[in-house]
Amino acid sequence: MTYHFRLCLFTALLAIASAGLVSSGPAAAEDVPAFWKKSMTNDPATNHYVAEAMKPLDNPDAQTLRVVKLANSLATLCSGASLNKKALYAYMTETRFAEIKGTAYNEAAFLADSTFRYFDYRALAHLCAGSAYLFGPKGHLAPGLLKPGKGKPKASYDPDNAFITLPPLARRS
Repeated sequence: MTYHFRLCLFTALLAIASAGLVSSGPAAAEDVPAFWKKSMTNDPATNHYVAEAMKPLDNPDAQTLRVVKLANSLATLCSGASLNKKALYAYMTETRFAEIKGTAYNEAAFLADSTFRYFDYRALAHLCAGSAYLFGPKGHLAPGLLKPGKGKPKASYDPDNAFITLPPLARRS
């Protein structure tokens, strides 16, 4: 059982780690637009993207996959943020990540991926700003998964190429 769990964990981390390999394209020199800064907070009352991330999905397996993918994406794409692997392992154990198999996994992966369908730079900037609220030491979504960084994306804003393509979660046969 332990070997199987570790194999599932390793496979999941490899699939999710590929999110960091996707680039948002050539970055322009422009910083975050000034009118976004007012809503880029750690408060879901003012940050719509944090409020949306806090809403649980109907499928608990999809919710688990979405949380893991979001934490890994923010660790990869936000300046100074890093993933706490011990906390991730504990979260995956607690949510029984290794027990999501076959069709249930594929359905959950589809549902989790669909929440990132229109992921763009604005969503990334707002989620980076709210990463401490979601995943910090006292995180409301999954405590301790991220060491929050500077609260802004690594890449610069490019108004001509605002969408960020995150790779889909790998399907299991």
